[in-house]
Amino acid sequence: MEMSTLATNNSLWKNGSFVRLWCGTLFSAMADGAFFILLNWYIVNAMGSGAILGTTLICLSIPRLLFMLAGGVAADRLNRKWIMFSSLLVRGIILACFSLLMLQGNSDWFPVSLYVMAALFGTVDAFFWPARSSILPSLVSREQLSPANSLMELCHQISMVAGPVVTALLIGTVRYPIMFLILACTFFVGTLFILSLHSHAYSKDTTSESRASSYFKDILGGIRFTYSIPILALILTTSLFTNMMFSGPVNMIIPIHVNDLGWDGSAFSSLSTSLGVGMIVGGILTALCKGFRGKFMLLPVILGCMGVGISSYYFIEELSFGLVSHFLIGMALSMTNIPFITYIQSIVPANMLGRVMSLLSLMSVGFGPVSYALCSFLLAKHITTPGLLLFFGGIIFVSISLSLFFFRSFRNMEQHPNWKRPMVEEQQLPVTLSS
Repeated sequence: MEMSTLATNNSLWKNGSFVRLWCGTLFSAMADGAFFILLNWYIVNAMGSGAILGTTLICLSIPRLLFMLAGGVAADRLNRKWIMFSSLLVRGIILACFSLLMLQGNSDWFPVSLYVMAALFGTVDAFFWPARSSILPSLVSREQLSPANSLMELCHQISMVAGPVVTALLIGTVRYPIMFLILACTFFVGTLFILSLHSHAYSKDTTSESRASSYFKDILGGIRFTYSIPILALILTTSLFTNMMFSGPVNMIIPIHVNDLGWDGSAFSSLSTSLGVGMIVGGILTALCKGFRGKFMLLPVILGCMGVGISSYYFIEELSFGLVSHFLIGMALSMTNIPFITYIQSIVPANMLGRVMSLLSLMSVGFGPVSYALCSFLLAKHITTPGLLLFFGGIIFVSISLSLFFFRSFRNMEQHPNWKRPMVEEQQLPVTLSS
């Protein structure tokens, strides 16, 4: 088994198209992660406004949310290679133009240009990932698809560590406009790898009206199917509300809290790096524990530990303790996301899996803008402090996580026949071999 997996991975790295896609995705993910950290820190540190940060994150998130499904449709109708190339190219142009605007120093219109830049970036970014996910099966064989997806996930985890490290090296050494220009160049490098991909042209259906009708009908069918199964409805609803408690406090409030503590941008980047390392370690532990199969009752507890890590920021005064909290949050994130996604992939029929997974992605980001807006409002009205927001946000996160124990559908989720079948086969496999 291990030799077979090693041989498959080696053959993947000999696949030129896969390597180019992997490298293009790596540059895109690194630039994305570094851009998010740099944007947060620039607004908090240079502009000194939590309200502007919340509004900017809303402008970035809402277009991603609105155009996510449109990106999926485009990936089915157009050439996926050119969608990815265009997304990387346009994002680079957007950041390059924003960098030039910063160099001009026109402060009167700058907040508005910041919102416009964020909205355009979020819109274009929404088209990249559906195309990237759907082009992979055309580049590798069917038996290579699973390890190829694993390597693509490793690509994202590497970017979560490398992106903050690069940002930490840049902050304090070069000016903000130059930093945004460097990120623009990173996107341009990604376009070179995507441009060299060998892809097939996709024929367009001229009956666009019937395709649109079928598309919306499929979306409604996927929603009805998902919410007709109690455990799927519970997982998606939990994802929706835990994301609301995670997005605002972690993505928006922590950089503000870090600045209030007197830490610099390098400290904030170090925290983000610690989160990425924690996710890598959590993924390794999850693999060693076989995805917590048979131990799903631990998942609400692990989710609750993530909430405790968020709340702990109220008491943190030393960077070392913040790094530990971020590391544990990253571990818990991987140790819960991977089992739930694997479970959904195991119990959902293949002809419905794409719609269910897209709905899960939609739920995962659905309340992000609401969370940003709520946190921004509370800070702007001086109703609470960043530390208290983190404290109570973590408590609510813990309460939502532990409430899963009260649902019978969760307690019995591992009794699903499609989930039990692989375990039965694994138990019978050694007997078959020995006989």
